[in-house]
Amino acid sequence: YPKRLTAEVLYDAFHQVTNTTQGYSGLPGGTKAVQLPDASVGPYFLKVFGQPQGDTACECERSQEANLAQSLHLLNSSEVQTKIASGSGRAQQLSADKERSHEEKVKELYRWAYSREPNADESQIALAHIQKHEAAPKTAYEDILWALINTKEFLFNH
Repeated sequence: YPKRLTAEVLYDAFHQVTNTTQGYSGLPGGTKAVQLPDASVGPYFLKVFGQPQGDTACECERSQEANLAQSLHLLNSSEVQTKIASGSGRAQQLSADKERSHEEKVKELYRWAYSREPNADESQIALAHIQKHEAAPKTAYEDILWALINTKEFLFNH
C-alpha cells in the first residue's frame, strides 16, 4: 500500500531532486535531515510534515496525516521556490546543458523524482512546456520540477 514519506525522508528527497543542500546549525556540512539529532535543529518544513518533537520516546508523536499547511508549503513557500530556482540547482544545470536533447533531460528529471521514466503523455506535456518557454528554458525546467514535487507520487512511497 502507498505510504506517505516521513518528514525527514521527504526533505532529503526534495534536496536530492533539486540538487541543493541544507546546512544545519552546529552540524557538519552534508548532514541529511534523517541524521538530525533532535527536532530543535530542523527547519519549518520538517515540522509542517510531521517531524516528532521528541517530547516522549513514543513514535506515536509522528504525524503522517496530510493537511492544508503541507500543501501550501510545497506550493508557495519561499524555501521551496528558492531551492527549485537555485543557480546551482538541477533546473539550472538542465537548462544549461546543450549537449543532450530536452527529451533526455525530462527523462532524467522523472528518474530523479519518481525513479521511472515519463510515460508518453507526461513526456509530451513537459516537452510542449519547454518549447513554449524556448526563450527561458530555466523557467520551463523550474516549472516542471515544481510540478513533479507537488504530486502525490513524489510524496508517497509505493
